[in-house]
Amino acid sequence: MDDELILLNPGPACTSQRVKDALLRGDLCHREPEFGDLLARLRADLPRALHLPDHEALLVTGSGTSAMEMAVISSVRAGREILVVDNGVYGDRLLKIARANGITAHVVRPDGDDLTRWTTPADPEAVRAALAEHPAVDAVAVVHHETTTGLINPIAAIGAIVAETDAVLVVDAISGTGNEDQDLGEVGADIVCGTANKGLHGLPGISFILCSAKGVERVQDVPARSLYLNAASYLKGQREGNVPFTPAVQVCYSLDEALQEYFEAGGFAGRTKLYRERAELVRAGFERLGLDVLVRPDLRSNSVTMLHLPETVTYDRLHDELKARGYVIYAGQGSLSSRFFRICTMGEIPWHRLEDLEGALSQSIKAARG
Repeated sequence: MDDELILLNPGPACTSQRVKDALLRGDLCHREPEFGDLLARLRADLPRALHLPDHEALLVTGSGTSAMEMAVISSVRAGREILVVDNGVYGDRLLKIARANGITAHVVRPDGDDLTRWTTPADPEAVRAALAEHPAVDAVAVVHHETTTGLINPIAAIGAIVAETDAVLVVDAISGTGNEDQDLGEVGADIVCGTANKGLHGLPGISFILCSAKGVERVQDVPARSLYLNAASYLKGQREGNVPFTPAVQVCYSLDEALQEYFEAGGFAGRTKLYRERAELVRAGFERLGLDVLVRPDLRSNSVTMLHLPETVTYDRLHDELKARGYVIYAGQGSLSSRFFRICTMGEIPWHRLEDLEGALSQSIKAARG
């Protein structure tokens, strides 16, 4: 991996050779019992990995957004509404999904411009007030980790409020599954969205939702709003050991291998410890280089760091200089793209490559100014 580009973008993330090699297990028809065994293993291991043993996993071939769309359209009954917490690009995506599918959506978002809104955590009391104002709300959707800025939202506090109602709590945990400190088992989420890549270190292409008993009941009560992303169809099929549409079989093999690596490395406790240590290492380097982090320390994730671009340095030039030195970074989003960049320490990354990042970044900044 020393000669490979290290992806410091928030997905897709680098993967181990073992996970890549799992793609070569061979071709397999998804209607054969061997795939049913693989599917059953994944459906058992995903809830166990994320401390949600009472949740049921539904796998879907697609990016994380497919899990988000499946969760949103399968959580709101006919004639009911959804409340979306929006303090970043992915909260806004949840809102767009609802409205694109004809679901009446209400929004809780901080005041101010993008910089202010995207660095302000969700307000649980604003969620409580919105639920009181809109009694037809059937689901509340919130993002766990807003990779827009590297901000963690107080999903446990929001979950406690939603639990007092008949609504289900939908959590987009796609960039927080297995690597952020908030234990999903303590949140009370009814539908959790995740993906094979990012914190679980599988390959892109397979995503999933995890449903509590309340979540399972809900998806069975919701009208089908999509042929491909109707959760009730996946629930029925996967309980019988099959899937309604052709899955990415080889990517499932790699997820299976990634989950075994995850358990061997200490599971949730081991993975979150690794990510905390990575964040401490690289952020100490950022501080020595005089790079300012946008999000305040108590709200930062373990994986994404949003940094001010150095004076007179453009993102494109910095990106190209770092790529020449073996690292791929990511721009800020929306109106912040000209002033900020992101570094994400997610996936399989050799420790010494993270130690070397400070020097590469220093050299790249100097070259970009030249």
